[in-house]
Formats: sequence, structure tokens, C-alpha cells
Amino acid sequence: MNGDLVLVERRDAIALVTLNRPERRNGITVDMCHAFYRVIRDVAASDARVVVLRGAGKDFCVGADLTGGDSGEGPPTRERVGDMHQAAAVLHTMPQVSIAAIDGGCAGAGLGWATACDFRFATSEARFNTAFLQVGVSSDMGPPWFLTRIVGGARARELMLFPGKLTGEEALKLDLVTRLFPRETLHAEVLSLAEELAARDPLALRMAKANLLSAEELAIVDFIEIETARQLETVDRPDLVARMAEGFRAAKDR
Repeated sequence: MNGDLVLVERRDAIALVTLNRPERRNGITVDMCHAFYRVIRDVAASDARVVVLRGAGKDFCVGADLTGGDSGEGPPTRERVGDMHQAAAVLHTMPQVSIAAIDGGCAGAGLGWATACDFRFATSEARFNTAFLQVGVSSDMGPPWFLTRIVGGARARELMLFPGKLTGEEALKLDLVTRLFPRETLHAEVLSLAEELAARDPLALRMAKANLLSAEELAIVDFIEIETARQLETVDRPDLVARMAEGFRAAKDR
């Protein structure tokens, strides 16, 4: 646990990170954003294999708390912000596989954190909105960067420049989310998928995530070189042949 604003729970190789202002629909304050940044840095440096990001109560995160939140200090300044704006970058580039479990509102900077994750799993009741232009600001926490890569440049422009609410079904059609679950079982289903990922070979899982990050940035020739180097690192282990044989047998039995 890191204060009351962001909660952390370890379940074996899985880190559950919960945004914890349910009375304000998990609206983000400067204090909460600093807490989240500290938590995500610590989790990224840990031996966790999978990270699940979720919101307490009925919502994931509706973005900035425009009332000024619990700090009472008004809008953020550059001095108060510090490095907390890098939270989305840390979440995206962490070696762990990250999953956003989304119910209720997911907007603004909260949408940025969700799109920073490797997966977004949601309910039909989830509601997505970039929302920034609706309140007269540009954006923070990276939605334009992430959305361009998730849904494509044209659709990202539509979502950013003509903000409006998307349902879970609409988000699924856009590939903004990849799976929908009933609200009653969302967190159990996500935990089950997290456990499946956490059961994979730790080095192979970490290298697979690294390959996906490299694929976003590198030309194909450069990517193939680094992909090959990582593959050679994963196969250069004495116990790998036995574990591969066991894996093939298990796959055949399914």
C-alpha cells in the first residue's frame, strides 16, 4: 500500500495497482498522480511479471479532478508536477506485461494510463472519452501517442478532436479494447488472464514485451537484429529443452 490514493497488492508474480478515490470516481489530483508515479516506478523495478491497473468502486478513472481535489492547491504548476507526467511512459515501457481492467468512466488522463497498458479489458458499461477539448485543455499522459498506435492516426484524430463518450462495445469495434467481460466477473476474468501470463517463462515473457516495445520504434532491419539477440539469450539455457518438451506435451493435451 502507498498511502490511500493508490493501493498496491502482490499476488505472487502479479501486482494489482488500484486507483483509490472512488468517492470522486478516481479523479486524479496532483497528489494522486505523484503517488501513482512512485508506485509505477517501484513496480517496474520489482520482480513482478504482470501488472493489473484498476479503479476502486464503479469507475476506472475519469481524468483530472477539476474541483482541485484533496490538495486544495488549484491547478498544477510545473514546479508541483515535477516528473509525475512521465507515469504513462513508465507504465508503457515497464518490463512487466500490463493490463487495464476498465469499468465505468475512463477519460482524460485516466484514458492515457489505460492506453499506456499492453491490454485493455473492459465491461459493456465502460465509457471512454478523451475529454480534453471539452474542458479547454490539450492533453496529458500520452493519449495522442498511444491512440495513434492502437487505433490509427485518422481515428486518433477523431477521438482527440471530436471528443465524446464511447461504449464498451464501440471501443471493442475500434480495437481500443480487445475483450469485454460482464461487470460482475471483470476483475476475476482479468486476474485469471494475468495468472496465465505470469505462469509463462519469466525471461521469455520479459523479452517478448521488450520486442513489442522495440517494434514500435525500430526499422525492420534494426528490429530483426535485436529480436535475434533476445531470442539467442532466451534459448541459451541448459534447462530450456526439457521445459520446451513439457510445454509441447501440455499444448498437445489441450
